[in-house]
Amino acid sequence: MNKLQQLGMVTLTVTVLLLVASYLLAMLLGPALFYLTPAGLNFTVEEVQPPILLFLLFGFYSPFTLNTGHFFLLLWSIFALCFLASWKLRESFYKVVSNAFSQPFNKLFNNWLFTMPIVASTLLAAVSLIIDFQNLFGVPTGGIPLPQTDAQRFDLYLSLSYASIIEEVAFRITPIGTLLLARLFIIQGWKTTGRVPLQRRLKLFLASFLYPDKAKRMVDEKSVATNGIREGISKGEWIMLLITSLIFGAAHLFSGIGWETGKITSTFVQGFVFGVVYLAYGIKAPILLHWFFNYYFYSYELGTHYFSSGFEVFNIVYVVTYIFGLFLLATFAIYGLRRLFSRQRLTPSEPVALLPSP
Repeated sequence: MNKLQQLGMVTLTVTVLLLVASYLLAMLLGPALFYLTPAGLNFTVEEVQPPILLFLLFGFYSPFTLNTGHFFLLLWSIFALCFLASWKLRESFYKVVSNAFSQPFNKLFNNWLFTMPIVASTLLAAVSLIIDFQNLFGVPTGGIPLPQTDAQRFDLYLSLSYASIIEEVAFRITPIGTLLLARLFIIQGWKTTGRVPLQRRLKLFLASFLYPDKAKRMVDEKSVATNGIREGISKGEWIMLLITSLIFGAAHLFSGIGWETGKITSTFVQGFVFGVVYLAYGIKAPILLHWFFNYYFYSYELGTHYFSSGFEVFNIVYVVTYIFGLFLLATFAIYGLRRLFSRQRLTPSEPVALLPSP
């Protein structure tokens, strides 16, 4: 590793650590806003009947009415569990950071918590550029109306938090997980002689929804961990990713809450990436990536509003994340172009005849 590569690795690792620290601070901000501010405490006594979404667009309302304070705590606990799982699986965050300078670059992606700032920042920059490009041609994206009262702000906060989970259940986990489950059960039946133990079938069932890549390894199928994204995701899964992402984008447009035509494109890109990380890292990854766009920034925005004008972290966090994302986009683009040109140089334009030696 030369000095330039070492500098790049140090910069990448330090930036990732800073952004992960900002994620953990945002997690602490949520309960502080809900339970330590007068506006939040007033909102926690409200009641809510959350909608349930399954298999893309199949929805119904919960038969139970929940206290908003308890409901937020439930959502927050799910996010906390996702962060804990991200720290420990597939390779621990501590181990990846400790070995960052002594192992190949691709090994850094063995841990989702290390990978998340890279993916999230790049996706934020890409979506922002898409929206800006569409605006140049008069294609509006629209937006959710800005809340005007304390109750509206906390209602939006709760809705954004809930959407990070329920939309992933509806658009990624249930449709993609069900397709994968059916495929893996068929493959297991082909490869196994005799009756499959109930415990193994139950493990495969749960893994298909919670950790698809592990479920594939259970039946000796190609997985992202062992074969990379290109080969570790099957053709059927790529098609499913396209379909679910298109429906995800259209659902936002027809939600009636203020989004316009341009939202389809940006949300399609987000949904597609959410689906890829779901297949690669399991259920925790798309929930936390969705959390990043919904909960993370809005937590800092509300923190600036309710705690003090000196708590001006929102703009700093956004700018650092956006600049990091632009840098990564440029790096990936340069790397991709170099790979493309190197392949063209290695591929002869005309077949070369092999002449016998004189």
